[in-house]
Amino acid sequence: MPGPPSAFVGQPPRTADDSLIVHGWQVLFGMGKADPSKGLRVAIKPPPPGQPHGSNTNGLAVGCAISIVLMTLFTGTRLFLRATNRNLVWGMDDWTILLATLTAMSIPCMYCYKIVNAGAGKHIYEVTYWELANHQVTAIPAFALFYVAVALIKISIVLFYMRLAAFASRGWMIAHRTMIAFLTICALISLFITVFYCDPPITGDIREVGRRNVKPKCFNLITLIIAFNAWHILSDCVLLVVPFMMLWEVQMKKTTKLKVCIAGIFGFGNVGLALARTIVQATAKQSGFDLTYTATDSFAYSASELTLGIMTANLPVLSFVVTRTVEMLSWSSVSSNRSPERADGDKRRSYIRRLHDESKANSETDFRGLRGGNSWEGRPTVRHDVEYGPMGMDEGGASEERAVGSRGGKWS
Repeated sequence: MPGPPSAFVGQPPRTADDSLIVHGWQVLFGMGKADPSKGLRVAIKPPPPGQPHGSNTNGLAVGCAISIVLMTLFTGTRLFLRATNRNLVWGMDDWTILLATLTAMSIPCMYCYKIVNAGAGKHIYEVTYWELANHQVTAIPAFALFYVAVALIKISIVLFYMRLAAFASRGWMIAHRTMIAFLTICALISLFITVFYCDPPITGDIREVGRRNVKPKCFNLITLIIAFNAWHILSDCVLLVVPFMMLWEVQMKKTTKLKVCIAGIFGFGNVGLALARTIVQATAKQSGFDLTYTATDSFAYSASELTLGIMTANLPVLSFVVTRTVEMLSWSSVSSNRSPERADGDKRRSYIRRLHDESKANSETDFRGLRGGNSWEGRPTVRHDVEYGPMGMDEGGASEERAVGSRGGKWS
């Protein structure tokens, strides 16, 4: 058992530190006049000898490991392909998802700390007073960082939509920026209220409450959970609708639109997990004071929600990046087996065929005057260079269009 000598919860304190911890919990529960020398009384009693106690420690550890691995795998793959492919352009959505991943990973990392030093997953009667004090240390930071992480994940998705449509219209540009401002304000308010929702503020060290010997006046925790989850679920629903409304108005391949929409559908899972987590937290019964054991249910939903959110934010980008990388590798393989002259001619013919198909598609499209750069006036556009980099750049840096023009318009 790690840590200094300490008595189990429910037993008389073994050290002066145990007494201070017991008194801190008594003050927090409004029992400041109780005698700490008798220990912290809990309703949960251990089972008779010979019967299993039951523990969620192993499942909690496995959940933490899976969450960290999946977050690292999806975000790491995305950023690695961005960094190693010179035709792909880094953007604010990449930096934001990196920050969101690091923030989200802090939640399972805190629970790994709880498993080792705070008795997470054990019943309260198997936990020492020292471990119970450590359990409270990470409670407030984890609660605050959760909503910061989900806000960063949503902001990265909005930034990706902005790059994909390249400000297809002024209305969508305003909507995107308004959504980013809304998420930022909600995250800051949630962070502020979580830190200062008690007067005097609870620092996380239950010993400090015992030293003050004054019960803090706090907001109702259930009200805070419902309020925070309200903007969280509302923004999730808005982000689910955006791909279906925006992407069909821009000039883009249908397969590309379909990929983004399918990836966005995974967001429905986030909405379901958020609703389930809200119900679990709002209906949690702490009368038995078995918080080290029952807190694992809340963590399971929170970790699943963060992991699925990171995966959802990365899926559309990975679809583009992986497809583009496979195409480049296939082209390199084909080019290495052909003469330079023939490979160059095939490359030019492929480019002309793509231009012809795009021109034909443009002539048959009912343009609605959406604004965009690098397009004919009044026609919608998609910034291909945003995701893929400049199209058709050869090794010398000259574009294919210039190389074709240098031969006077004669195609080989």
